[in-house]
Parts: sequence; C-alpha cells; structure tokens
Amino acid sequence: IFLFLFVPLSLSTMSQAQVDYALIANGEVVLAEYPFDYSPFNVVAARILGKIPPRTHKQAFVYEGKRYSYIADESGLIVMAMTKEDESFLGTYNFLLEIQQAFNGSYNSSFRNAGPGAFNDRCSGLLRSRMETFAKPSGAGERLDKFIESQKDILLAVADRTERLEMVDSKYEDLDIASKKFGIEARKIRTKLWWKNTKNWLYLLCALIFAITLIVTVFFIIRKV
Repeated sequence: IFLFLFVPLSLSTMSQAQVDYALIANGEVVLAEYPFDYSPFNVVAARILGKIPPRTHKQAFVYEGKRYSYIADESGLIVMAMTKEDESFLGTYNFLLEIQQAFNGSYNSSFRNAGPGAFNDRCSGLLRSRMETFAKPSGAGERLDKFIESQKDILLAVADRTERLEMVDSKYEDLDIASKKFGIEARKIRTKLWWKNTKNWLYLLCALIFAITLIVTVFFIIRKV
C-alpha cells in the first residue's frame, strides 16, 4: 500500500538530501537511472511510473520506509528520486528540479522516441554527480530542515489539541442535550404523579361526601320514624 504525499516545490532551497536511487523516464520508459543494477527499487519505481498522469505536477509515494518523490511535466518527462522516508523534502525536490532543468537544457524533446536505457551512458553520470553533491552536508539546509520540522511538530500539536477540544465540545453538547431530555422527562413524570395524587384526593373527597350524605340521610329517616 502506497502512502500518498504532496510537497510544494516552491519551498525548494539549498537543503541537501541523501538520494539512494534516481531515474529519468519518458512516461513508463526509463531512459536513464543510477545505480542501474536490478533491485527492488527498480521494480517499485516502475510500478509508480505506471500511476503517474501526463501533466505537470509533483508528488511522492512512501513504500516500506522509502520515499519515491518525482516531478513530471506535460511532455511526459519524469524525474524520480528514492530516499529514506524521513529525508529532507526540500533537498529531494531541489535535486529533482536540477536534474529536470539539466536534462531539458541538453536534450529538450529529443527523448520522446527513445527506448529503455537510451540515455544511461549520457545521464547516469549526471545523476551520480548530483547525488554526491546533494549528499554533502549543508549547514543552512540542515538548519532550515530542523526549523521546518519544529514548525511541523507545533502544527501537529495544535491540530491535535484542536481535535481534542472539538471532542470535548461535542461531549458537552451531548451532555447538554441529555440534560435537557432528562429535564423534559422529569417534568412529564412530575406532572403525571401530580395528576395521580390529585385523582386520589378527589376519589377520597367523593367517598367522604358520599359517606356524610349517607349518614345524614339515615339520621333523618330514623328521626322521622
């Protein structure tokens, strides 16, 4: 299962990234890659290429602890890089952008009819050199990455707190609704009991009146006799 991620390219800076595998492709056709020994990375990358639509965009897939980031354009050119899942987003997309610009500057649209591996001899060296360059530490890049990660943690904490507050508010609303329902039911029961008690007193009063009337009637009958 792939985890879909999106990263805005406009955040690219001088941040570095350790790229373990990279390729240049025309749609699903891999024109150049480095390293080009057969490995599970090639298989996963090939599967991802089959999912990429022919339009200008940038995305990333995460699979088994590795992140496969890519940028694509309308011509069908795709540049992909595999890094660790926790590697710098900024450095990775900066790497991809440099490879894309270098390839377009040198070959423009001449790659469209090329077959698999047709640019390996010309571009594997480019991929290797840029991978080595971007693997070098950059103090500014590292500081920027740490800052972004710290801001990300703050945003996640705020989002988590907001979600918890919303849950508490929801529970309070539920309790308020339950309290109102309980109050309505209590009033109904109280009214029902009041009517029942009133009826009992009415019955008792009627019985008392009947008894008094009966006694008075008997008294007058006896007196007449």
